[in-house]
Amino acid sequence: MAVTLYHWWGSTCSRKARTALAEKGVDWDSVHIDLHQFENWAPWYVKIHPNGVVPAMDHDGRIIIESNAILEYIDETFDGPELKPVNTWERANMRVWMDKSEHVLHKNMHLISHNNHHAHRWGEYAAKHGQEALMEKVRSQPDLQRRSDEIHNSDGISDEVVAFAVERVKDQMSMIEKDLERAPWITGDTFSLADIAVLPFVDRFKANGYGEEISEAKRPRLAEWFARIQERPSVKEAYSFMDPDLEAC
Repeated sequence: MAVTLYHWWGSTCSRKARTALAEKGVDWDSVHIDLHQFENWAPWYVKIHPNGVVPAMDHDGRIIIESNAILEYIDETFDGPELKPVNTWERANMRVWMDKSEHVLHKNMHLISHNNHHAHRWGEYAAKHGQEALMEKVRSQPDLQRRSDEIHNSDGISDEVVAFAVERVKDQMSMIEKDLERAPWITGDTFSLADIAVLPFVDRFKANGYGEEISEAKRPRLAEWFARIQERPSVKEAYSFMDPDLEAC
C-alpha cells in the first residue's frame, strides 16, 4: 500500500500527520511543499488539496485532506498501536480536543505567530518580485476565507488581537492541565490522537515566547506531559524532519 504525504517541514498540522504515521509504523513517501514559495497554491497542488494547505495524504490513489481526518484515517487503516481510548467517554473527549486543537489552538496560534514569523515575508516577496506579483499569488489562494485573511493580515495583526489570542491559548492550557489530573495523557491512560493533535500548538506557544505558561511552576502536569511526550520515538521522528533546501546547503 503506497502512502504519500504532501507536507511542509515546520507545519503544525504536518507534524501531526507525521507523528501518527510514525506511531503506526507506516512507510511513506515525502513530497515537501514549500509554503514560502506559495507552492501550496500552485494549480497542480490545488487539484490534490482544494483549500491549498498542508498536509494532504495519498493512499493508493485516494486523497485524504484535513489533518484531523488524516489522523483518524491513519489510526483506523493501518496496523499498529490503537490511538483511540477504549472508553467511549474518553474517546468523545479525544474528539473534543481534536476539534479544539483546530478551531481554538490552531486559529489563535496562527494569529500569535503571524507578526513574529510570517508577516515579514510579504515585504520580502514584494521587494523581490513586485507588489502585483505578490497580489497575484494571493489571488491564487483557492479558499475564499483564507484569501481574505491573507489580504487582511498582510500588514500585520494588531497587538489587541494578539493579546486576546494569547489569553485564549492560556485558557486552553489550563483546561489541559485539569484533564491531566485524571491520567498521564489528555484522554486517560491511552496515548491518543488528542495528544498528537494538541502537541504542535503547545510546542508553538513555547516557541513564541510563552514557555512560562507550560512550566512546572505554572502548570506542572502540562509541563510533565510536554517533557514526556517529546521523548516518544514517533514525536522525535516527526519533529526532526527539516527543510530539505537547508539540508542540501
